[in-house]
Amino acid sequence: MRLRKKLLKFAIWFIVVGVFGLCSTYFYLKSTWRDVLSEEELDELVARIEFADDLPERFFELYEEAYPGVMTTTLNKQMMKSVFSNDVIKSPSLLASTISKLSRVDGDSTRISRRKAYVLAWKLEEVADQKQCLNWALKNYQFTPEFKGVDNIARYYYVKDLHSLNDEELKSIITLMKKPSLVSIPKRGPLGTYITD
Repeated sequence: MRLRKKLLKFAIWFIVVGVFGLCSTYFYLKSTWRDVLSEEELDELVARIEFADDLPERFFELYEEAYPGVMTTTLNKQMMKSVFSNDVIKSPSLLASTISKLSRVDGDSTRISRRKAYVLAWKLEEVADQKQCLNWALKNYQFTPEFKGVDNIARYYYVKDLHSLNDEELKSIITLMKKPSLVSIPKRGPLGTYITD
């Protein structure tokens, strides 16, 4: 009986300390955004996100089918879900902050870059909605060194503008987002011409 009481007391103490540590870390990270970027850098990124050319509405609908709830997934929701599940949808604000050059600086460790991405994502969520973040992230997603953004992938694979693609073609681009390694890099022939099979 005493052993049970000691184990129960230890478990409760461990949970309380763990929750306190997580809350402290959370509020510390949210309050240190000025360590990650300046006000001017944030304003510039927000302007680029807000004024990015819009993707077709149908693309967002199909993206929502592939990733249910993505438009309503905030970073806080993502973090809570990741505690209980491995199947977590990355929030668009985190995707945008990871893609931006502000979260990755040469010489930063992965831990520091991840911290910067989370802090930037929280800040983006205060000034832009998830759809705007997703729109900008998809326009700037680096599939391969040769291909940046869904517009370039659409032009390369289908020789069409993204707005002209049908549902199946849009779905295939969304699939390439899941596995960018599937993007086939064109073979180059003499003088920059492409080799066709």
